Formats: sequence, structure tokens, C-alpha cells
Amino acid sequence: MTRQQHRQNGGQDAAKGPDSVPATDALGGVHIAHERPAPETEPHVIAPLILALADGTRLVARNWWLGGISDAVLAGHDLAGARMEIPFQGIDVGFPVALEAVDDDGPWLFKNLTGRQREALGLFYQNLLTGKMATTGEMITALDTPVDLIPMGETAQEQAAGQALAKPRLLRVMFNIIWYVGLFCLLVGFLGSFAWSRIEGIPLSHARVYAERQELRAPREGYLQRAASAQRHVAEGTILARLQDPEVEAALEDVQSRIDVLDARITEGRERLTLHLSMREAVRETLGRLYSDAAMARFDAGISIRPGDYNDQRTRLEQELRGFETDLARAVSEMRTLRQQRTSMQITSPTGGLVAEWLAADGQYMRMGDTLAIYETYAPRVIRGWLDDRRGGSVRPGMRAEIRLPERDPETRITGRVTTVEAGANPAEPDRFGLIVTIEAVGLDADETRARLRFNAPTEVVVKRGLLARWFGTGG
Repeated sequence: MTRQQHRQNGGQDAAKGPDSVPATDALGGVHIAHERPAPETEPHVIAPLILALADGTRLVARNWWLGGISDAVLAGHDLAGARMEIPFQGIDVGFPVALEAVDDDGPWLFKNLTGRQREALGLFYQNLLTGKMATTGEMITALDTPVDLIPMGETAQEQAAGQALAKPRLLRVMFNIIWYVGLFCLLVGFLGSFAWSRIEGIPLSHARVYAERQELRAPREGYLQRAASAQRHVAEGTILARLQDPEVEAALEDVQSRIDVLDARITEGRERLTLHLSMREAVRETLGRLYSDAAMARFDAGISIRPGDYNDQRTRLEQELRGFETDLARAVSEMRTLRQQRTSMQITSPTGGLVAEWLAADGQYMRMGDTLAIYETYAPRVIRGWLDDRRGGSVRPGMRAEIRLPERDPETRITGRVTTVEAGANPAEPDRFGLIVTIEAVGLDADETRARLRFNAPTEVVVKRGLLARWFGTGG
């Protein structure tokens, strides 16, 4: 037993003696007990140890040890409330002490000493046995010892809590089997699903949403006048916009005004000619009385007899009317040319579809060749992805595919079908050639694909080999 343990016991177990027998617990284990020797075998010191009693009496005990006092000077005194003083370099270090008498004549054992009290008493006792003088630092260290030492043993509650309650062996075996089988199934299922996805699926790289789009450009210079709004379906040949040229518009107005004037003059000329022709019989009757039969023959042939006569006036009216008609034909031809020119400045829809985006504002001046809008054909959008040519034989039209859009809910998947496989360059590496695989969304029309598939959006596409269907006639 160490000196520290010797001090902590404080001699309180000294009365047990050497005859204590180790006890056996309920589990069959043996407790090994380290016990103090009998008080008569403990080294005693003869040194003054002062006891100040409650009634003021001061007793000097000269025969004592760490477990208690064996000096008969204590006999017959009331030791309750006593205070023990240890002389130290001219001063006394004192503290309350409780003594318990083993017999009427002693010895008197120390009871319930604190840690600091045991350390101070032990230091004084050790110095007396070794012949050394305690330093002030040692005494301060002894007094600074924690008041309550940590117990080294276990209580009955701690012993009961530390005993494991063993379950039946069969139950433990079944639990372990179920646990490891479940862990094995989980591991095999995870690794198996990963391996199966690699075998069954063929991922496409650089997959994007594709739509048939084209740029609408200005055929001539002019100011843009939009006639159709974006995202509205139009039929083929619908006028989407016009380019207005101020010079062409001015020329059209001028020609139109000339045509109106010529129309009025032709109408008036025809009316005058009609009125003049209606006077022919009256004029002939009058001329018949004045001219000979030869002159009248000339009149009937439409030849003028003299200047300013009936036939002369008719000829001038006919020539004037023909001139108006010639000018009108020329103006109409010019009008047709200008209108064709204006028609050529119209932008019409090449096919049925919609204007995906206007790139020019209404009223903006455009030069020939400038891009006006992006036009999308009314057709379902598709997915196009690139595949290495080394795996070209594993993908063919009609195979099922799975489409997932990362920008949407990751649980949302669209079933697709391979429509075409054609040669093409890798979008990320133009010098590397492979295969361009086109996939259509199954069961979605043009409007639904336009709503769910954003143009040029990146997608994740995996083409399914359909191994289960080929092996067992089931699955996809």
C-alpha cells in the first residue's frame, strides 16, 4: 500500500486488524482488500501534538501516529469540538479534529479527516520520521490539497450499472445474422445498381435541346414595321413584318395620284367622244345639202372634208383619248413595279411556326442583311447529343432513352426514343468526329416540348440498351 493511500485512509481502518478475510461477490470474483496493520505495529512518533479542547484546556500529546493518538494524557477529557495544532517554524497550523476512542485508555483514532488535514498531518509525520524539516512551500502545498479526494472504489449502484445484461444466445445470433445479411443486401444492391446502370445505359455527352430555327434578315434597307408578335403561332406565308422605304412610298403616292388624274381624263374624253359620235347623222344631213356626192363619200369614209369639220374633231378626240390611255397604262405598270418592290420588303413566315424572338425594335432602321428575328418552325423540340464513334454500333434508331433536365426537379424524367444517328463533330472538340444522336420526347407534342424543354438547355441523356427485353422478353 502506498504512502498516499496510507494517508487517505487516515488510520480509520486500522482497527480491522490483520485478520480480515477477502470477500467473494455474487459473480464469483474475489475482491482483494489492502488493509492497514494494527495500531500497535504502526510507527509511532514522540513529538508534541497540541490539542485545544472546547473548554480552553490545551493538551500536549507526545505519542501519536497517522491513524490517531496513543498518549494517555487524553484520558478522561471531553474531546468533542477539539482543535489540533501542528507546530511549524514558530507558528501553529491548526484545524478541527474528531477523535474516536477505541478503549477508555486509548488509543484515540482520527475520524473524518479532510484531504488538506491528512496532507498537513502526513507532512509533519514524514518529516519527523526522516529527520527533515518541512519547507514553507511543502506546507503550503499540503494545505492546497483538494478538500475532497476522488474515491478510487465503486459504489454498489455503479457496480450494478456496470454489469451487462446478457441477452439469450439464440436471440443474439439471430440479430447478428439479420444485421449482416441486411448490410450485405444493401451493399450488393447499391454496387449492383451502379454496375447495372453502367452496363444498361449509354450516356451521351454535350446533350442539348434542339429546335429548327432560322434567322430572318432584312432584304432591303428600310424602317421595320412589325406585324406579328413573338410566341404567337402563324401559318406559312403570314406577313411578319414590313420594311418601309420613304422613297418608294412617295413614288407610290405620286403614281397613284397620276393614275387618278388619268382615269378622270379618260372618263371625260370618252364622254366627249361619245357625245361627238352621237351628232354624226345630223352633221351628215347638213353637209349633204352643201357638198357634192364625192365629198359626202369622203365624209362617210371618215376623211375630213375641211379643217375643223366633224371628222377632224373626231380624230383629235380619239387621239387625245388614246394618249390618256397610254399614259394610264404606263402609270399602272410603274405602280405595279413599285408595289412589287414594296412586296419584296415584306418578311413572311417560311413555314408554319412562330417568332421565337424579335431582335429589332419596331420603327428601327435596318440595313440590308441585318437580322430581324429568330423564327422557329412549328415542330416538336428534340435532344441532340454526341457519342464517340467507337460506340457507334451500340446505338441505333428506335432505342429507348431517358432524359433528365438538371435545371428542373431532378426526379422529373422524360422518356425518349432515338430517331436518327449521323456523323458529326464533338461540340467541345471540333477536330474530334463521332456520332450525333437525335432523340425525340415520347408522347409530347410541339407545344408541350416547347413548354418543358428550354431551347439549348443542357440535358442528361442515357440511351437504354434494353438488355432485359432481349434476354427475357421483359423490361425496357
